[in-house]
Amino acid sequence: MSYRFGFVLVIGGGLLSATIALHAQAPAWQPADEAGQGQTPVMPVHQEPHHRQVFQYGPLRIIDLQIPPGDMSWFHTHEWPVFYLTVADSQTRTQILGEEWGARGRGAGPGGVAPRSGQPPPPAGGPPVRAGGPPRFRPRLMSDVSYAERAVTHRIHNNGTGLYRALGVINETSGGDEAITEEAAGFAGKAESANRWFRVYRVALAPGEKTPAHQHKAPVVVLQDSAGKGTASGPMSFELNEPGQWAFFDTGARHEIANNGSERLEVIEVEIRRK
Repeated sequence: MSYRFGFVLVIGGGLLSATIALHAQAPAWQPADEAGQGQTPVMPVHQEPHHRQVFQYGPLRIIDLQIPPGDMSWFHTHEWPVFYLTVADSQTRTQILGEEWGARGRGAGPGGVAPRSGQPPPPAGGPPVRAGGPPRFRPRLMSDVSYAERAVTHRIHNNGTGLYRALGVINETSGGDEAITEEAAGFAGKAESANRWFRVYRVALAPGEKTPAHQHKAPVVVLQDSAGKGTASGPMSFELNEPGQWAFFDTGARHEIANNGSERLEVIEVEIRRK
């Protein structure tokens, strides 16, 4: 970044024009080599270029992770629990800083194993296996809460043939009270998955159907998990028109979700739990 200032001096009735250039040197970006050495800077996850931050509200962040085939993220650090919805799948591998490719017993993030929709997430530190075979569209849900115990710095390589994309919701708090029931939190039915930081609910709507207006005792992020057209309406309205679209409603904000299209619409309501 450079700054250039011009000024005019009056000397003995004459004019003297001068220009001074001041250069503010930004840190030089240097990628890591194949062995994972030499990268500068090493940034938090929400500043890594492939993890684009699309929203922040206090200790809540939404990131849109996109890695094209053959591309690789920079090393980035996770310090807080994150919930992922994978909306476009591809073969990936992960390298933790200072270790070999694939040597990741924990903190694998979206490059690790995640269940299909409708199944609970695996425990932290579960087997870091990624299915091979041809890339396919397969929305999957995953929480990695192990970052709350120990930060991890890693990078992700898309060594498949399709786009890898996941929406991530980061909760930068110590979590909430797990004794609060779904009903008390403002949800109907059982959660699809739950831990101290996130409680996740699936909403499936037929064409023309909408939820009753409702509110929650914690902030919620709505993530579209299927094709279809809809709206999430409250103090603000959000369009839902493709997998990965999102909406946000703060604590106590009444909202409803409507299917405005001609096919079944599924969304995930993610409660961002905090005390």
